[in-house]
Amino acid sequence: MHKKRRLYIKCIALLMAIHSYAQVETPEALDVQIEEGIALMFQKEHSQSIELLITTETIAKKNEWYEQVFRSTLNIGSNYYLLSDFGEAVLYYLRAYEVAIEHLDSRQEMTVLNNIGILYFQEEDLVQAKDYFFKAYQKAKDIEDEVKVGYYAVNLALVSNKMKAPDSAQSYIEEAFPLLKNEPKVLVQGKMAQSEMYLLKKQYAKSEAIALNLLQKFQDISQVENKVFILFVLAKINEEQNRLDKALHYVIEARYTQVGIENRSEIYGYLSNLYGKMGMLEKALVYKDSVIMASDSLTTTRNRKLFETEKVKFQIQNYQHELSESKEILKQERRFFYSIIGITVLSMGFILWVFRSNSIKHRQRKTIVELELAKEKSDYLLIQKQLREQETLALLEQERFKNELEVKNRKLTAKALSLSSKNDLIEEVVQSLSQNTLISENPELKQHIRELKKHLKTDTQWDSFFTHFEEINQGFLDRLRRKHEKLTPSDIRYITYLYMNLSNKEIASLLNITPQSCRKRKERLSNKLNIPEDTTLHNYLSMI
Repeated sequence: MHKKRRLYIKCIALLMAIHSYAQVETPEALDVQIEEGIALMFQKEHSQSIELLITTETIAKKNEWYEQVFRSTLNIGSNYYLLSDFGEAVLYYLRAYEVAIEHLDSRQEMTVLNNIGILYFQEEDLVQAKDYFFKAYQKAKDIEDEVKVGYYAVNLALVSNKMKAPDSAQSYIEEAFPLLKNEPKVLVQGKMAQSEMYLLKKQYAKSEAIALNLLQKFQDISQVENKVFILFVLAKINEEQNRLDKALHYVIEARYTQVGIENRSEIYGYLSNLYGKMGMLEKALVYKDSVIMASDSLTTTRNRKLFETEKVKFQIQNYQHELSESKEILKQERRFFYSIIGITVLSMGFILWVFRSNSIKHRQRKTIVELELAKEKSDYLLIQKQLREQETLALLEQERFKNELEVKNRKLTAKALSLSSKNDLIEEVVQSLSQNTLISENPELKQHIRELKKHLKTDTQWDSFFTHFEEINQGFLDRLRRKHEKLTPSDIRYITYLYMNLSNKEIASLLNITPQSCRKRKERLSNKLNIPEDTTLHNYLSMI
């Protein structure tokens, strides 16, 4: 049953996959693939990223989805930029620019122009960089996108600083700041440009205050390049004020900050110049050599990147060739998938019929099991009822025995009381006869009176009473003696009367003592048995 259900689920999944395949070429699906390509680019998987973006570019061109064409082409160029192949990057940026001009609006145009400006800025072609930044800046003004105006104004300020034009940089910065209140990352770039601008204008106090404030924010590893930039600004501020030791401190901090190989040559060169100014010629020469080594390493790295770029280009060309060959295969696969759809629909119909048949059988088996369970439950309840009845009968039997025991104890109590009354009567007669002068002078009568007194002292009826008590209350006296071995026969006799729930007056009559003596004896016995204060003697005896 479970195997057939899994097969049914797999068939549904196959149909969904076929449907998804048939719907891949939609703008929304293509956007998802472009986002995947961008993600691969940031993960430095450039070969895979370019392959995926070329595929999306081809599909978008075929369907004339120019937004997707633009995004694919632009990000292919960004891949080459990150691979340091600026020539190839410019070619793709220009192709994206052409798509934006012909089919899209100014937003896409200014994005490409800004990217080209960044590329020229990295190549230190400052004139071209400023030209493209300014074109993007003008486009942003035309469409009244204030955030983009502020962003591009910051880029223009940075270029102006590099071109030693601080007045121009200041005008761009003053324009940008009010527009970037809600853009903290871009605003930080503007602050960096402002600090450098004040340095160029020799307003060292303002420049240093801004730089120190920014330095506190650049502690995260993602802010390494910004931190090195600010450290250089602080070093130059102190150098120009002839505070060479402090300038050296900031440059050394920049050296130990994790930076890319592109920055090392500049750092070593700066250190060499500072040590030269401080008269430490040996260290200056060491860092001069380090500049040469860093330059060689940079050249090697760039050559390696160039090799990697050429490898990527070869892989892309090979991929494009395979892509063209696979188009025909793709058509055949589509025909194959469509034929599979028909077969799958028939298979699903058969599977649904089998599934429905098995489902009916399963419901029938389930009904039978439920009936069997109901029968077992009914039998169990019947057994439970019988057990409860047996328990009730046992309790009734126990209650009957208890009642019988109480009846016998009452009879025994009556007998004891009768014996006590008889003894009282005999005692009164003996006392009356003893006081008669005629009887006291008769020896024979005196002998009979002595025998009566002896009879009262021996109390032979107690043995008979004791035997009857043991028969009725089997095991009680044995348990009592085992638990309290120090009890005297007199104590046991008193406890026996007390167990039968006789009153103090009745017990006093049987024992031929006063009720007050009976109460005191009860207290002494409670202490002797170590009975807790919250428990009566009778209750304690009932639990033995």
